[in-house]
Amino acid sequence: MLTALALIDIDAGTVTSTHLESAQFPVEDLAIHRGEGIFETVLVSVDAETGAPRVHSEGPHFTRFEQSAAMLDLPAPPRELFEEAVAAVITAVIGSADLSTARGPVTEFSVRYAMSRGLDAHADPTAHRAAGVPHGARGWAFPIGVTDGQRAQRTDGVRVVTLNRGYDAYVGESAPWLLIGAKTLSYAVNQAAARHAVAQGADEALFVSDDGIVLEGPTSNLVIQRGDTLLTPDPRAGLLHGTTQRAVFTGAEAAGLAVAYADLTIDDVLEADAAWLVSSVRTAVPVLEVDGKTLPHDPASTSRLHGWIRAA
Repeated sequence: MLTALALIDIDAGTVTSTHLESAQFPVEDLAIHRGEGIFETVLVSVDAETGAPRVHSEGPHFTRFEQSAAMLDLPAPPRELFEEAVAAVITAVIGSADLSTARGPVTEFSVRYAMSRGLDAHADPTAHRAAGVPHGARGWAFPIGVTDGQRAQRTDGVRVVTLNRGYDAYVGESAPWLLIGAKTLSYAVNQAAARHAVAQGADEALFVSDDGIVLEGPTSNLVIQRGDTLLTPDPRAGLLHGTTQRAVFTGAEAAGLAVAYADLTIDDVLEADAAWLVSSVRTAVPVLEVDGKTLPHDPASTSRLHGWIRAA
């Protein structure tokens, strides 16, 4: 079964539906050999009775997408084109036989959309245009399934190891060219950190600044509970401001809990009443251990976080 893919020609203002298996991006595209691009991944739920899709935290994701573009000096992404591309992918997935599996109907999946700066300066624009390849900024969107492992972590939790991020907290305020806080396609370090964590016998990594401030996971934000307060690291300290974390805070405030951004240490995490890694696809994952030390886990609190995220 072919996988849906929507290609966006930003200069032409068009969206073209095709298939991921037949997609061809020129090697000269800066997203491929320089990581010069940005992306977002949204969770899509499918109503079991009506089949209607819902994109969670759609607005906050695109706002962050626009902010990432500005930080990279990319063109402002045309919202209507990206919404059209995401909608085309969702329609293709829901209308395909892929929506049903041996385990029953698919009730959720994710859609990733991205934008590249376009072709490198040395590329021949005339030759590429003749081949139907955009020379300037381009975008695309495609679906990604939610794995059994990701679903299991929502309730089973993860064991994490802390890793030094290699720079002091708040370095981005004096070095904006580090693009801290932008969701770029340059994810090699994040992937390497995740592999290293697994090699150490853990499930996940947790980055800590060189001066001891807890930051984030490779693909997630940290939220801890202390009494009736939820806390998360200050995004200015050197991390991506999470859309899922903001959905959790919105739900917590509506439920009467206090929320705060704060500089947290590893001891703060270890002494918390509970801790979670939150992200768009895995939603909320309880942290069971940090560097081999056990943390409390309250399944009811985890379930409440799941509800807040799904409501966004």
